[in-house]
Amino acid sequence: MRVRALRIAAIFCAAAAGADCRAEPGLTLYGVVDAALNLVDNGSATSASMKSGIVSGSQFGMRGTEDLGGSLRAFFQLETSFESNSGAYKPYFGDPSSATPQAPNGVVGKGFNRRAFVGLEGRYGMLQLGRDYTPLYWAVLDSDPLKLGSYGNMQQIVLLSGTGSDRFGRASNAVFYTSPRVAGLRGRLMVSLGPAAAHGASQGSPPGQPRSASRMIGASLDYTRGALTFNGSYQLLRLPEIAGSPPAYTGATGLRRDMLVGLKYTSGDYTLAGGYFRVSHPGRSGDGSDIWAGASLRLGAGVLAFNVQHMRQDVSGRSRPGEAMVLGISYIHALSRRVSLYASYGMVNNGAAGAFSLLSSDTAVAPAARGGDIRALGVGMRYVF
Repeated sequence: MRVRALRIAAIFCAAAAGADCRAEPGLTLYGVVDAALNLVDNGSATSASMKSGIVSGSQFGMRGTEDLGGSLRAFFQLETSFESNSGAYKPYFGDPSSATPQAPNGVVGKGFNRRAFVGLEGRYGMLQLGRDYTPLYWAVLDSDPLKLGSYGNMQQIVLLSGTGSDRFGRASNAVFYTSPRVAGLRGRLMVSLGPAAAHGASQGSPPGQPRSASRMIGASLDYTRGALTFNGSYQLLRLPEIAGSPPAYTGATGLRRDMLVGLKYTSGDYTLAGGYFRVSHPGRSGDGSDIWAGASLRLGAGVLAFNVQHMRQDVSGRSRPGEAMVLGISYIHALSRRVSLYASYGMVNNGAAGAFSLLSSDTAVAPAARGGDIRALGVGMRYVF
């Protein structure tokens, strides 16, 4: 597999860049192709379609390592998403420096949207520079019975963020540190510098973002003792304030605070997991929370899992918050070490003021109207290479 991967890497690099491209011994190519037939009821109409990324986001990546001696190694990783049903690359909002009052998440980009970093690892931990998952991401992954895949997984909390997965579960222009595990404890720390290039009012008209906009800091701590794992995470994001008509930056910023605690208990073939998440925007609307619990059970070559959530978020101009109950059930059957067949069912029961979508690993189904319920069933195949 290593020789084949090196040949493919050489072909890929030559085709992409037309340059001298040497495949190093530590280079590995990997990926996931996930496609499913879907039946969806959004509360108004029923539709059938083919979707990519129900259990796992379809992705392609490469990573490399080099031993530097003395227990120190260097590494890099590049990873991008694509739609397996069409072959198209997934767009994303990874560059906050391109944000405007009319497009607060910035312009759409294409490239290595999932991960792009270089780093060092040794006896004192791991240091990374670039774009990667935040400590909050790793905390929620560890306490999600569906492992951030299938309909109704814990990516539902992204709906409470106000920014999508960027500047929430992923961060660009960031420094990441992961400590070694000592006496069952491991810590993670992330600092994002925000926009790739600082913007200020003196740099032209119309005025750009405040210099501190989109700066972010996050930390997590997990503790494992026997079958029990406890984790917690906290992160802060500084967002620019926008007001007026047409919308314009005011020069001020506000903080978004994200907090998560989770538990997981594993014994033999079953796992129990649950947790609590809260997001707050002091001085702004949109505060919300999510509480969840679920389990997974290994059945021979398959894994059966379910998750139940209660979501809540304040709605601007309404006295009652938006609320929803979310259910996700999945069964994944391994045909081999790399190939699986699966069935995934999810539902969202929105309250009168709720408008929560139903998320899988890499897709979303929105309700037809506020208060509308959603049902979705996906039956598909995943190939990991």
